[in-house]
Amino acid sequence: MKIQSLFFTLYGDYVKDAGGTITLRSLIKIFKEFGFSEGAIRAGLHRMRKNGLVISMKGEDRKIRYRLSEKGMLRLIEGTRRVYEGGRRKWDGKWRIVIYNIPENNREIRDRLRRELKWLGFGMLAQSTWISPNPMEEVVKKFIQDLNNSSNNIHVDIFLSEYLGDPKQLIEKCWNLKEVENEYIKFLDKWSKVLEMIDKFKENEAFITRINLVHEYRKFLNIDPQLPEDLLPQNWVGFKAYELFIKLRNELTPKADKFFYSVYEP
Repeated sequence: MKIQSLFFTLYGDYVKDAGGTITLRSLIKIFKEFGFSEGAIRAGLHRMRKNGLVISMKGEDRKIRYRLSEKGMLRLIEGTRRVYEGGRRKWDGKWRIVIYNIPENNREIRDRLRRELKWLGFGMLAQSTWISPNPMEEVVKKFIQDLNNSSNNIHVDIFLSEYLGDPKQLIEKCWNLKEVENEYIKFLDKWSKVLEMIDKFKENEAFITRINLVHEYRKFLNIDPQLPEDLLPQNWVGFKAYELFIKLRNELTPKADKFFYSVYEP
């Protein structure tokens, strides 16, 4: 796990609801539990600040505190929503289509758009054409607005439409659900064993395990488009993985919370 990933997971699972800021001293204590040295922690936070993801400030008590920037919060909120709303959903029958025309000399912006669309669960239907059955249009519009503010000569269109053919054909073309299914099976195999050990965990072990659990489950945002139940294979194993994730998180929480609040300074 990298410093940035750990910070986002910690912030979304704890800091956001505990006051929104956390001292550098607390971060060092917590991150050391994951094997990071103080030098690596400071360097990682510096990179995040340089990339506009976090803001640091010094209070009257001379303690350095960190919070997510607006840019970081937008990404965190969307990621958190998708993680904790990963259960069964019905489809509204609509497809969101994003078509873009970005010149070759703007390759960095084009690659950034592709990465964001993939992270949001879009699949590539054709060159410069991405689709999703999920109601993501407002999130995409916000991201495109940010792109337009940072670069010129970008043309992106968003459509809300119906498909006149078999939607399963689009699914097969745009996503490899078998690959996603295999990753969920690995997740279930690993974390089902952890469920049997929770009672033996110390408070810091429960905290580390819970953070690692959330971090590992968040990785599915990069490969699982989280399609509505109507478009998924029968007995989709992702639902079983989600149920295990929630159960584990809930059972780890009492001990994990005790450790966090023993070292947390807002």
